Amino acid sequence: MRFLNGGAKPEPQPIRALQPAEIQTALVGKTFQYTRPDGNGFIKYNADGTFDYQDDARGTGKGRWSAATGQFCESFGKAPEDCGEFKSTGDAYFAAQSRLVEMKN
Repeated sequence: MRFLNGGAKPEPQPIRALQPAEIQTALVGKTFQYTRPDGNGFIKYNADGTFDYQDDARGTGKGRWSAATGQFCESFGKAPEDCGEFKSTGDAYFAAQSRLVEMKN
């Protein structure tokens, strides 16, 4: 058995709100599994402020997203815009009402 860093466990990442440029880097061109109070599925964020989603109950659709200092907003189809903080927990993101886990290939 081999220990790295003297066998020390990695330090957990603190939960923190991300800035707009960090949000864009975290999201654009990536696919996430999302969980929301009103549904779950998969979502891919595009650089033009749109996203494509596949919801387990509602099917496929498009929406819009935006980021400003301390604020993340998204709107699924014709639903009202939902805004809130965008935070990273190290293994997932919390974006307004959504919990996002990146799908890795």
